[in-house]
Amino acid sequence: MAKGSVVNILEISPEDKLFFTGPFTEISKTHITLKNATFKSIIFKIKTTEPKKYCVRPNQGIIGPQDSATATVILQPLDEELLSSSQGQHKFQILHTLKDDGDSLKSIEELWISANHALVFHHKLRCYFETEIETQHRMKDKDLQFNVSNLKDASNLITELRSKVDELKRQNTKLNISLSETQKRLDIALKPSQFPDLLIYIVVAILGWLFAKFII
Repeated sequence: MAKGSVVNILEISPEDKLFFTGPFTEISKTHITLKNATFKSIIFKIKTTEPKKYCVRPNQGIIGPQDSATATVILQPLDEELLSSSQGQHKFQILHTLKDDGDSLKSIEELWISANHALVFHHKLRCYFETEIETQHRMKDKDLQFNVSNLKDASNLITELRSKVDELKRQNTKLNISLSETQKRLDIALKPSQFPDLLIYIVVAILGWLFAKFII
């Protein structure tokens, strides 16, 4: 069987940790989101190492191309001290594989029976249990990390834009120098030549000399 999760086939959220918020003397719920990133249907199945403690709805199904599905994970009421010692020990496994287009009439169970096990991918999630205050702190930390990440991205973008502006300024300076030199060459080329005036003066002088010679 293939191991690990292939991101471009199925995007799974959360990625590795499944958190439950107390009090655990009553039912606690959380969710797993599955997003199909392909243009084919995907079949999935969700299994757990503690089937008596959890209920998953739905625990299997078909996700259409570019579609998504949400599974609700329900933790049965349990002793909080027992759960505290079980941090990270309870696991969920998400099996998924591409559905053959020719199997449209088969049930989910039949699809899994006929699936190519070499092409079935596995993704694991570990369960963690926390109080409501711990959940609030974790979410605040998550938001803070998200904001810091956004600030870093914005800072990098500003730096990149400044670099591009500086490059555009350098190119603009070079262009202005080139235009100035071109204008100078054009002015020289279009400046009236003094040669025709000089030629006229010479011709008039020669005619005047000849005229004076023959008259005298």
